[in-house]
Amino acid sequence: MSLVLPMAIHGILTIPGVTAHCSDGLVNVVFNSHYKLSQFSQMPGASNWLTFAFGTQPKQIPMLGNDKDAVDKAIAAVNGPNPPDYLLTFNEPDNDYKTGKVILHPKDAADLIKPLLKSPGNHTKFIAPVPAHQMSTWLTDFYNECQCRDFFAAHNVHIYRPTVEEAKAEINAFREKYNDKPLWITEIAPGQSTPRCPKTIPWDKSIKFMQEIYAWGQSTEWIHKIFWNSGNQINCNDTNVAASYLLDYKDKPTPLLDPFNHLTCS
Repeated sequence: MSLVLPMAIHGILTIPGVTAHCSDGLVNVVFNSHYKLSQFSQMPGASNWLTFAFGTQPKQIPMLGNDKDAVDKAIAAVNGPNPPDYLLTFNEPDNDYKTGKVILHPKDAADLIKPLLKSPGNHTKFIAPVPAHQMSTWLTDFYNECQCRDFFAAHNVHIYRPTVEEAKAEINAFREKYNDKPLWITEIAPGQSTPRCPKTIPWDKSIKFMQEIYAWGQSTEWIHKIFWNSGNQINCNDTNVAASYLLDYKDKPTPLLDPFNHLTCS
């Protein structure tokens, strides 16, 4: 699909000097380990944030853990006096990065989530589990086991590719397989092809990737949220996010922060 928004719908964008604003809720951010709540205050361009733990801080979208205690905590939150608008369910349950084993097999995940299916509250919308390997059969097998596909308001995917073209191809391939709901991209960044930390971070390429992927996401209409990874700097041996963090270890802005806060999706 073209990065240029359809003229028939957004004709005003053809006027020189006029830019589009990103749709409300489209721009979001992920925080990894050692994050601080104060970091989000430097990102007024983001609507929401998430990290890899359950939490209900302002503007945070909580994430469901992989055990019974986590499910019980989620049930209490969605049935409490201030239920979250959204709740992310299992995060990459098909792959433990330390062992390479499956964390939750589809049947185990289906059994684990049953109490939440029975007590979902009246407000919260639930986002489908996101496999590490998005084109595997894990999600389909999970849906077959739980018979709960209609329970979820959106599908969910993680994408790390060096170029926007490759990222779009993977997103479109997932969309062809799961096209009955809107899509959330809860992790995305220009993953590096080298296994080593970059000697010089190609900020210009990361900025271009970020601007183009958000503009394309806006143009699709079926991508509702995109979470940039990462808000904070972590070990650069994680080549997925080695060239994409918005704040460094000292919470100082990188060259990516200002473009992130001023995305126009045009």
